[in-house]
Amino acid sequence: MRKLLLLLKILLGIVILLVALAIGALWLFHNAEFQNRALKLATEQLSEQLGTKVTIDSIRINVFSQEVELYGVDVEDQQQRKMLEVERLSAKTNLMALRRDELKVSKAQLKGCHVLIVRSDTDSTANYEFIIENLKRKKPKEERGERREEKPKKKLTYNINNIKVEDIALQYNDNRYCLGSLTYQRKLGRGQLAVVKDVSGRWRSNTKKGPVDKRLSIAEITFHDEDGQRRLVLDSLNYMTDNHRPRKNHHKPKHGAFDVGHLNVNLHLEADISYMDKDSIVATVEGRASDKVTGIDLRKLDMRLSATKRQIDLSDVVIQQAWTILKIDKAVMQLPSKREERGKRKEERGERREERRTLAYRASNITGRVQLKDISQPFAPVLGKFTLPLYLKTNMSGDDNSLIFSNVSVKTSDKTLDIRANGTINNLKDAHQLLVRFHVNSMRALGDVKERIISQFPVKRLMTKQLHALGDITYKGHFQIPWRKEQFSGLLQTQVGNLNFYFTIDEITKYISGSAQSDDIHVGKTFDLPNIGVASCRATFKVDISKPRTARMRQLKGGKLPIGEASIQVAEVTFKKIKVRNVNLDINSDGALALGALRTHGRHMDLACDFSFTSTDEMKKMKIMHPSMKLHRLSDEDRQKKAEEKARKKQEKAERKAEKQREKQIKKQ
Repeated sequence: MRKLLLLLKILLGIVILLVALAIGALWLFHNAEFQNRALKLATEQLSEQLGTKVTIDSIRINVFSQEVELYGVDVEDQQQRKMLEVERLSAKTNLMALRRDELKVSKAQLKGCHVLIVRSDTDSTANYEFIIENLKRKKPKEERGERREEKPKKKLTYNINNIKVEDIALQYNDNRYCLGSLTYQRKLGRGQLAVVKDVSGRWRSNTKKGPVDKRLSIAEITFHDEDGQRRLVLDSLNYMTDNHRPRKNHHKPKHGAFDVGHLNVNLHLEADISYMDKDSIVATVEGRASDKVTGIDLRKLDMRLSATKRQIDLSDVVIQQAWTILKIDKAVMQLPSKREERGKRKEERGERREERRTLAYRASNITGRVQLKDISQPFAPVLGKFTLPLYLKTNMSGDDNSLIFSNVSVKTSDKTLDIRANGTINNLKDAHQLLVRFHVNSMRALGDVKERIISQFPVKRLMTKQLHALGDITYKGHFQIPWRKEQFSGLLQTQVGNLNFYFTIDEITKYISGSAQSDDIHVGKTFDLPNIGVASCRATFKVDISKPRTARMRQLKGGKLPIGEASIQVAEVTFKKIKVRNVNLDINSDGALALGALRTHGRHMDLACDFSFTSTDEMKKMKIMHPSMKLHRLSDEDRQKKAEEKARKKQEKAERKAEKQREKQIKKQ
């Protein structure tokens, strides 16, 4: 009995001693002076390990709640600049789970974190890279005098339930990025919620034309996941650029307001994510975007999206503006990347071949109803009153430097206008080498649709009467737009005859020049001249389209005519049922008065006269001046032609007579 009591006393004493030691240890760990001494020792070792000065103002450790708090963390770079500043960092974790390679954080908070990264243009090394090198540095095994046994690495699993981050700032040279707050909460079951607020960034990009300042701000980003239903909302994104130069349309009313150097785009997006992992995502996206200054107004942007690291697949795309709506059944975009693949070894050198995959895309079955007025403010102010609805259908493909349009169809609802074409746009990266080419397979314009289209443009109505006289027209040909030029060519078929033409609009010299040729154009019906019939002719012309030059001439002389010149060679034309050949006309117009000279050379007679007119709509009132007629003998050339023609007719007559005799002989036999 005594031995049992003695054993109980000893055990009780041991328990009391252990409790006392535990209480003492807890008191020691919770003692601020002990924690600060341990902190000083830890920061000294950390500074030595990183090769820079590391300071921590204070630390708080609560063993019962397993929570650690750090205050005033500073890390300097090698130039004694504060590379990292943290006002407060706290984490509440399960220390016992670390023994099982599990990181369980029930609550973490970070407040007031400022990061400074410096990388000069002349030095490719950033101010933080020395820390990475110091952490990589290890002593050789021979110096340690021991052999390290390699153990298989265990994968660390983590579980974070609640995170709150506030006042985060990153400065990279002169660029600055800020985060107001981030909260993350894992709900009971399978739900989670993340909210990011007040994201902003300011940086500068150096381009060929100079520096461009850019700004990005996002009011709020919300990600909500509950029972596998994920929803992402991006609210009030604003993107701004400023190249510190005048806008492209400054003092240029014909130019659109769109300028990548002066953007102020507002965007709102919502996405319902049906599948997501680290390499791919499947979602339905809805959004809208606008820029009041440039005139961009996308009121609706819907699509079905499936994306990986290499490719984006889009389907059921809807793009809607005020009066325009476009639909795309399917689109595929191959994302650019740079990778190294082991290819064929070169005979002289054995090295890897570097392959680069550029941006490429294709879209099938693009359809929609278009009003060109919707793109007038950003791209073409001349289309500001173009409200005629057009129905579009095409396929598109391309890369980062070109576009290809196939099976293009443009028509009106009543089909009085119907255009079928194919085209390309090349050299998108260089404005001076940009080239637009289209081949019009067929174009049909019936009735007054020509006048309806022209009425959509704020231009002077010149020669509309002649345009109406053409009646229904069809066209087949080409047009291309190189640097500051527009070139058109093809065959125009009308009710008054067919016309092959080629003309160029030169935006540098401000002239329209070209040529036209026809074998059966009815001049009288076109210009309301009843005495003139069908003509076979060729013409070259040059018309001034410079507004300053024409304005000066209008101010001096007035007038309604185009300003320019034309030269016409008529091979044959009927005049009062008489055929006239070899007619040359030269016309010069100053805008108010057109002066012309007519010359024709016949075998026995030359005719000449001058004429003038002041309006193309009243050609009947043309004034004829200085008519002249000159009789002459046949020239040597004409006499030779006449003799050759006579001999030819005589030979044909003899051949016909011989043929008749052969036929009679055959009948007799």
